Amino acid sequence: MRLQIILAGIGGQGILFSSKVFSELGLKMGLDIMGSETHGMSQRGGSVIAHLKLGKFQSPLIRNGAADILYSFEENETYNTLKFLKGGGICFVNLESVDQFNKRIMKVLKEKEIALRAFDATGAASKIGSIRSANIVLIGYSVGTGLVAIKYEDLKYVLELVSREKDLKINLKALELGFQEGKRTSKNPGKSL
Repeated sequence: MRLQIILAGIGGQGILFSSKVFSELGLKMGLDIMGSETHGMSQRGGSVIAHLKLGKFQSPLIRNGAADILYSFEENETYNTLKFLKGGGICFVNLESVDQFNKRIMKVLKEKEIALRAFDATGAASKIGSIRSANIVLIGYSVGTGLVAIKYEDLKYVLELVSREKDLKINLKALELGFQEGKRTSKNPGKSL
């Protein structure tokens, strides 16, 4: 298995923690891991992008048009990082509705057969009292859709491994919430590209 993943957002959205989760997940799956992060003014809400490669690769950075999956935790960062996705890739974005997404860009995505799945991970996370866990909600959502080759049980195991003790309960709750919502929407996909 070879998988190239971009994680994009702004400082404070858990990009680095999400990167750690995927790295440990890759190790659990017996894959080689390579990664790199770029930080803007992350402590002031600037861009944070993580490049992750699971499997055999030569360098940690993902070229434009090569990523299999983009997880974007903030709408504007989606526009900045879509260039990394390959044709036929998939983007999971933390957004209330795909209807909010830029229509011209949606047209380009459709032409490149890039699927866009919008889910309000921040809204869902606020329902469990922790908007900081929106990153885990979105990842759980993606696994629930069945569109990524990650098992729920493996993701849960990794969260138990890497979460701080004080955060474990809410992280597991966030994972379950996102996963169930992903399963629900995969049965009734509604709008996606």
